Amino acid sequence: MADDLDALTGGLRRMWSTASLTSKLGARAASRMLRKRSVDPDAALASTDAAVAAARQLVERMGSLKGLVMKAGQIASYMPGSLPPAAQQVMAQLQAASTPMAFARIAAVLRDELGDPAFDAIDEAPLAAASIGQVHRARWRGRDVAVKVQYPGIDAAIRSDLKMVAVIARLSTLGSPIDGAALAGELRDRLVEECDYVREADNQRTFAGLLAGVPGASVPAVVAERSTRRVLTTELATARPLGELVDQPARDRAAAIIFAACFELLWRRCIYNADPHPGNYLCAPDGAVTFLDFGCVRRFEPAMIAVWKRFVRAVLANDMRGFTDHFTALGFVGKPKGFDWDYQLAATRAMYRPFLEPGFRFDAAFVASTFGTLMFDNPNRFRIAMPAAWLFLNRLQWGLYAVLAQLEAGAPWRDMLERLLDMAIEPAAG
Repeated sequence: MADDLDALTGGLRRMWSTASLTSKLGARAASRMLRKRSVDPDAALASTDAAVAAARQLVERMGSLKGLVMKAGQIASYMPGSLPPAAQQVMAQLQAASTPMAFARIAAVLRDELGDPAFDAIDEAPLAAASIGQVHRARWRGRDVAVKVQYPGIDAAIRSDLKMVAVIARLSTLGSPIDGAALAGELRDRLVEECDYVREADNQRTFAGLLAGVPGASVPAVVAERSTRRVLTTELATARPLGELVDQPARDRAAAIIFAACFELLWRRCIYNADPHPGNYLCAPDGAVTFLDFGCVRRFEPAMIAVWKRFVRAVLANDMRGFTDHFTALGFVGKPKGFDWDYQLAATRAMYRPFLEPGFRFDAAFVASTFGTLMFDNPNRFRIAMPAAWLFLNRLQWGLYAVLAQLEAGAPWRDMLERLLDMAIEPAAG
């Protein structure tokens, strides 16, 4: 195994690797923003082959780099339309795990944080290895627990990544209505918070209380005496990964629980967990869902949530006047001159098809089409702004759809949405 600590903290070498890796696949999205996708079959095949080759290299190297570039790879791995399907299958390896860090380094963190012995017993092979830390099964005072241990040096590595991203964001948004500095600041704030496991433990307790009111949803309890800034210990969840759920009625129930939990938290409690990664949901055979990973959490002003709910009602009613007013009030219209409102409303209603079409069932083709319609092929793409508060909401929007598509989920979506819209806004304490 390569020197994994050096891979995390290699300074300029890490920054160069990050820029090189992200550019390989990022160029594809950038080119589509500027022109329509090629219809030449030979060109399409060549593009797919190149993407598959790049994806193989990315999976091999991202697993060692961890941090921000690993997160970007995970998002690409489950977002329909972000890559050719063959390349996405390769990238899917990043959903479950990355290259684990040598246990000797993990043990050193545990000794520094908790003393020796940190646990009665601990498995050296991780249950999961992700972008900021890896999870090990352990025993503590007679019960099984999950121990998330932060990679040594990952906070410095993420700050290094973020400096590069901030420069790119400023340069790439010059002359556009998008505030690159504000978006980079929002990204920085959320990711730096993720490196503080004391904060995540508090988040997990908060979400456990809030989700207790959602039937079928649960959150593992935090083991406070074995948790610190770099170690988070919780009860061990025994449910299985989302992808292993095969019974369609159970898949539909799991999807409905995930959807209801997401929007009850947003539209009632003004808070959300901005990481709809498939690996963050575990499912029981009946479709009950255990929610994991509360590092990336954001709160919202009730006034903003109220405008958002009015915006959704205008979309459902095909109300151009209300749509225009509320889309503008949310801060999305950066350059109003020449803005194509007819296209924007039609494209938004296409994204809201699950709530307009009875019996709708999510699939990957639908998610990919909405991404293309609203992002790549949108004539307003150089006129739309991106309020900083919506940076992770957009990730949540398509990430949630991607999870529902993975489950090929059907549910009474319109009835569920109406119920959630009708909920009074009661911000979570804290």
